[in-house]
Amino acid sequence: MKIKIGILNSKGGCGKTTIAINLSVAISHQMIKTVLIDADPNQGALFWFKKRNKNHLSNYLKVTSLNKLKKIKNFECLIYDCPANMKDKKVKDIISQCNYLIIPIQASIFDQTATNLFLALINKLSRIRKGKTDLVFVINRYKKRAQIFKKLNTFLLSKKIKPLCKLSDRIAYQLLASEGKSIFDVNHKPIYNLKNEWVPLLHFLKVK
Repeated sequence: MKIKIGILNSKGGCGKTTIAINLSVAISHQMIKTVLIDADPNQGALFWFKKRNKNHLSNYLKVTSLNKLKKIKNFECLIYDCPANMKDKKVKDIISQCNYLIIPIQASIFDQTATNLFLALINKLSRIRKGKTDLVFVINRYKKRAQIFKKLNTFLLSKKIKPLCKLSDRIAYQLLASEGKSIFDVNHKPIYNLKNEWVPLLHFLKVK
């Protein structure tokens, strides 16, 4: 079975591209032929992949734009880095194909407001209502001792949302991305804890 995963939230700047590139590398390291589709107008994943190619790190991973997807024939996992505009037809087309939608949530009040609006929109879609697509919530840029995350937990409980994992706010993600890498490309001891935070998500997607 081919897996199709969308990384989606109507709030810009919530870390969709960072999650998309790290997840795609993690899955490709399981020798699964993975394609990351950069559907975001900013084309951040494509820019990252150009740097990655120079390091020869991409045996099981390709990154392409949405309009070139038809040229990709041989894959086992598709990951979509989606734009924030939920009213865009291409976003609805992507959702209609996905087995999983990964929804990054951050702690700010602006993110909570945006998530409220996002949930109202997405729950109207027939594929979601019929349970054909699993919604997977991920707390992104998590800071353990920050008071605001207690408020986020209260908000999530009020929406009956149980996040699958918490991904810490670490500069390593940005530093590695600037070299075309992800945390799954390195074996430094400080990175081990970051990798472990992804394990529940990888198990849930059945790629670990």
